[in-house]
Amino acid sequence: MKVSVRGTPVAVTAGTVIFAVIGLALIGYGGYDYAQQSQTVDDAVEVEATIVETSVTEIESGRSGIEYDTHAEFTYRYQGAEYRSDQIVPGSFDTTYDTRREAESALEPYEDGDTVTAYVDPDAPANGFLEQRTSQGPLQFMAIGGLLLLVLTLDAVGARKPGHGTDLQPVDEHDPQRYPTLFGVDRETVNRVSKQLMKGSVAVLFLSLGGLVLVLLSTESGSGTGSEVQVSLLDPVGLLLGTAFLAGLVLLVSVLLYGVWSFTEYRRLRDRISEPRPPSPFKHPTRLVTILLGNYDLDSYGKRVQRTGFAFLVALFFTAVILQLLVF
Repeated sequence: MKVSVRGTPVAVTAGTVIFAVIGLALIGYGGYDYAQQSQTVDDAVEVEATIVETSVTEIESGRSGIEYDTHAEFTYRYQGAEYRSDQIVPGSFDTTYDTRREAESALEPYEDGDTVTAYVDPDAPANGFLEQRTSQGPLQFMAIGGLLLLVLTLDAVGARKPGHGTDLQPVDEHDPQRYPTLFGVDRETVNRVSKQLMKGSVAVLFLSLGGLVLVLLSTESGSGTGSEVQVSLLDPVGLLLGTAFLAGLVLLVSVLLYGVWSFTEYRRLRDRISEPRPPSPFKHPTRLVTILLGNYDLDSYGKRVQRTGFAFLVALFFTAVILQLLVF
């Protein structure tokens, strides 16, 4: 279905409606849970509790494929009745950690048999919790839902098939094109080297991560415990981690190099478009998102825009991962 809002075309498909409902559901669920958490924290009263058991559970999730969930079971009495709970924070979202050490550190205040302060909502005394704060889970759900709605909106608004049927003039061999070199190097050399670096770094990254998994599994089976492995730069685990990190850096640099080359190639193609030229996708997010999600036949101009956009998205993703590892 196509409609027009103040002269701007808007296309609504069944897929748009389905994903919009999913986005709204994520926002609604996250917002409701966050409001419930906040209300519970505000209304909670203190009670004396006894820690029964604490543990750290390894779960398959997260950026590295493994996260750690904390569990603290405790008993308490409220208005003459005895209750048992295992909530560290209120709500339906558990807090997970990237490393076992972080999870164990979060449980340090709670030793088996310790008497601690817990909190109880008088309206739901069976759902006691140990820490009077909200979790980040609901906010993450809302952020994902909001991002999904933003992408859907940008895709639905504007021209339906940008990057399709673009009229490109033939290359004039007597009129040199822009960007014959990049960083003082022939542009095609930059293109070739960036692709070779990408392939090599991806191979090294997967091999080093695979080797790391095998070493950790053999170490754990040999020790018979799930304790955290001590790592130094010169042992197998440290060498594999360092290799994986360097491969990730090389991959980021190679993707950025390819992105720069691809963007200049896009500019060269754009110079060949007959007047009047369509708006630049990199200045109009609605056109860029539609091209990135394009399920129609893109021409050479559209494919170049798509590859350039994806290159910078991948570079942004790897930058965020590296910053997360180094800073957060």
